[in-house]
Amino acid sequence: MIRSLLRFLVKSIQYSLVLISNIYSTQLFRFLLWLNCVEAGNGIRAVKSIPSLIISRRARRVLIGNGTVFNSYGDHSWYCKCSLWVREEATLIIGDNVGMNGVMIYASDRVEIHDNVKIGGGTRISDSNHHSLDYMERRCAITDKGKTAPVIIEQDVFIGANCTIMKGVTIGARSIIAAGSVIVKSVPAGSIAGGNPGKIIKSISYEHEC
Repeated sequence: MIRSLLRFLVKSIQYSLVLISNIYSTQLFRFLLWLNCVEAGNGIRAVKSIPSLIISRRARRVLIGNGTVFNSYGDHSWYCKCSLWVREEATLIIGDNVGMNGVMIYASDRVEIHDNVKIGGGTRISDSNHHSLDYMERRCAITDKGKTAPVIIEQDVFIGANCTIMKGVTIGARSIIAAGSVIVKSVPAGSIAGGNPGKIIKSISYEHEC
């Protein structure tokens, strides 16, 4: 009886500490969004720890919609913190009710993530090659020579853990990307894709709506 009571008290204290930590992380994260001139909707939450923000003051536009959740596990974990990196003249649009676990987004041109997208831990989304294909430019540390092209992830997409979404890719609505995939070409709506490089596995259909 005493052991059960102690176990209950310990679990209650742990739950309370996690709740307090999440409230603190969320409030501080929203303050950081304000400092970085991000258009932030209602109900944005930062869970476990505060995402990393590297946003240029000359970014074209950064918007995060209502109810979006950033789940960051911290640097000590297999999954890392969520990270948003937006370069000068770049645009990052994140829609409503998006869920992210340890996701890194790099926008040097344009990245759009539409409503109700879910993205698994360790996924990387980038609209740039980052470095030139010319070895002499890389050797001489000449920057900003990597090719860029917009990335668009349409509504209700589910992306599994540890995926890489490369420049110029559009992932159509309701599609599923298998864990560990490297997506270098666009994926049609209502498809399952996976592999390295990612390929269409099959099409899926849905017979119900909320």
